[in-house]
Amino acid sequence: MQLQVCHSQIPTALIACYQVGMTLDLRIRALRKERGLTLAELACQIGVSAPHLSEVERGKKNLNNHLLVRLADALEVKPQDLISGDQERDELTELLTTASDLSDQDLERLLAFAKALQNSV
Repeated sequence: MQLQVCHSQIPTALIACYQVGMTLDLRIRALRKERGLTLAELACQIGVSAPHLSEVERGKKNLNNHLLVRLADALEVKPQDLISGDQERDELTELLTTASDLSDQDLERLLAFAKALQNSV
């Protein structure tokens, strides 16, 4: 059974964090191996070359929203499940879940605050 994920199901906060240059610790390789897929098999399923997917897995190439959706669909997970589950990422996931319930105006204010906080460090 394949989970169908559409672009609108990606939490807005996840997209926003990625767009402001946050480094995401992706779990693509671990999930691919859990499912017994080779790099070439998964690349074929999502319509990219194996070298391109390899670079995405290693963090050498950026992961755009469309590829995120295709990967999540092929791996039968939600897009946010592609983020590592370590403590820091668990906190990020909690923040993203909370932020996804905000209005557009509140989300803009949260992003402005996060940018200001980042610039103050």
